[in-house]
Amino acid sequence: MSSGIRLILTTPYSKRSNKRRASLLFLKEGVKKIRTQGSLLPSSKYLGRRIVKRIPMRDKVVIVELGAGTGAFTEMILAKMPKNGTLLAFETNHILTEHLRKTLIDPRLFIIEDDAARLYKHLEEHSLPPADCIVSGLPFGDFNRAKRQRLLSAIRDGLGDGGLYLQFQYLPVSLQHIKKMFRAKIIGFEMRNFPPAFLYECKKK
Repeated sequence: MSSGIRLILTTPYSKRSNKRRASLLFLKEGVKKIRTQGSLLPSSKYLGRRIVKRIPMRDKVVIVELGAGTGAFTEMILAKMPKNGTLLAFETNHILTEHLRKTLIDPRLFIIEDDAARLYKHLEEHSLPPADCIVSGLPFGDFNRAKRQRLLSAIRDGLGDGGLYLQFQYLPVSLQHIKKMFRAKIIGFEMRNFPPAFLYECKKK
């Protein structure tokens, strides 16, 4: 009886504590690398729900997440993804990558510590077809032109025909660049995220 009571009392606090630690870790790394991370806080569950709702969770779905951070969206995607689906989560920050590997154990998930520009290479290495959906929070507004072009080209090449590319940004300035390669439009604005975020839906031309 006492062990059951102890489980009921401690489990919620454990989850809350894990989220707090993840937020502090994200903040610490964001202060050091704000231009590549783009934010000081993990994205909110509200933005995550908007994104996950758009992902086509079909049989054997292949999803790619660019900029997984501490796994705020990764965990939500896995919760909705079918058992035979695959998620490749890219993160270049070594500290955050190690956090992901320790906290998210799932046979459907492959955590990749590499530049998103090598997306197609990793799909091939895992014997996967082009992605059904690519989710990105990469801060394109903070990248120079060459890096932005390289990443957008990689996303286009790694996305399957009829696939969906979902991008969130805190300012809509990058939309003009994305439209050069994709049919793109703003489909939402999440005020409850910090900072508030625009959500784009993009498809190959």
